[in-house]
Amino acid sequence: MKLIKLNAIDSTNEYIKKIKLFSSDSLICVYTFNQTMGKGRRANIWSSEPFMNLCVSFCYRPSNEISDDFSFKLNMLVSNKILEFLNQNKIPNLHVKWPNDILSDKKKIAGILIESSMKKNKVSDYIVGIGLNVNQFDFGDLKQASSLKKITKINYDLHKISKDFINHFSNIDEDANNYSTDQIKMNYLNNLYGTKSFLNYAYKGEKIKGKIIDIKSTSSIELLIGKNLKILDSHDLKLIY
Repeated sequence: MKLIKLNAIDSTNEYIKKIKLFSSDSLICVYTFNQTMGKGRRANIWSSEPFMNLCVSFCYRPSNEISDDFSFKLNMLVSNKILEFLNQNKIPNLHVKWPNDILSDKKKIAGILIESSMKKNKVSDYIVGIGLNVNQFDFGDLKQASSLKKITKINYDLHKISKDFINHFSNIDEDANNYSTDQIKMNYLNNLYGTKSFLNYAYKGEKIKGKIIDIKSTSSIELLIGKNLKILDSHDLKLIY
């Protein structure tokens, strides 16, 4: 794995898109403790206090031919690997909040943004961006945000935990090849927030109550609403919690 540490950058995802052209490595990692314009889902900004958190991006070029469902598989695999790492560090009450957040005690401690690049009408690589809240304590008006330090009361060595976190992803290609989509999905669903109870959602401006039954793709989810099963799009659905 090619590893690049930056003192500061606007976005690790945008930076790695530029430098990947000059490297043939199957896995490139760029990380910083000071990201000024991090990207989130739906063009949101990932806000991070300088030198308190980890912002990391991987450029991942799969070794095998990319199947039609690989983007879906990778999205779930990245979430699973973050949960594995956090479990190893004894972070309690972990869940995935579909489609791209990691929760502890129902508070967001990490976010994921995965983008794909096309070449000759085929996906050539993936940019996997991850923001992990480590030592930040004040999140202002973001009541649903938290950090490892807020939850465990431990002040983490940012260099050590970042090194361990990045190393945890060094075998992502091996995991993608060794485990089927169904195996990865089973683990993902076991940790998905909302599979065991009915939760409140906003859907196209209306409030609904539903229980997650299945994930169909990176952007579609199956909910039990009343006695009916419905498949909804992530762009129209927002969890109220």
